[in-house]
Amino acid sequence: MKYFDLISKLDAQTRFLGLTATLLAAGLLFMSFTTYSLYSRKTVVILPPKVEKEFWVAGNTLSSSYLEQVAYYIADRVMTVSPQNVESSLDMIRPFFSTVPEDLKKLDRVFVKIAKTVKENDYYQVFYPLRFRIDQKRSRLVVEGMVRKMSGMQYIGQERKTVVINFYVRNGRFFVKGIEVN
Repeated sequence: MKYFDLISKLDAQTRFLGLTATLLAAGLLFMSFTTYSLYSRKTVVILPPKVEKEFWVAGNTLSSSYLEQVAYYIADRVMTVSPQNVESSLDMIRPFFSTVPEDLKKLDRVFVKIAKTVKENDYYQVFYPLRFRIDQKRSRLVVEGMVRKMSGMQYIGQERKTVVINFYVRNGRFFVKGIEVN
């Protein structure tokens, strides 16, 4: 009789341990699914140097207010320059640059041209943005505005300029792959 009591006790323990293992496996599966869901739908908040509006970044989607703020910042850094600050002004937007070598070469050519023009002509200019557009199909941001140029205390003039920023988004991060000034 002791033998059958021992066998039934072992049988009960086996069922209990089986149930416990099944519950632990189900819990692990649930936690894995939850972790994956949270990771794939995470929202990353990235602050541009100057925040004027609320914005959001989720996956590879950026809010239009974020794109607008970044576009104004980049356009300002590219177009509001003087011979003394042209290099540092352009260096401030380098963290936004693409890491693709061809894109970097193209961006460096644009910035060398801007810096050379400003230093050779010894003028400073101020950019006043007037309008902003997003071209989602071509992944472009367009900032239109007025540029006023001065040399010393002498007013040179003003003209309408357009800054076109070609971009892409990878893992919630904004990258500039090209800039055109027209």
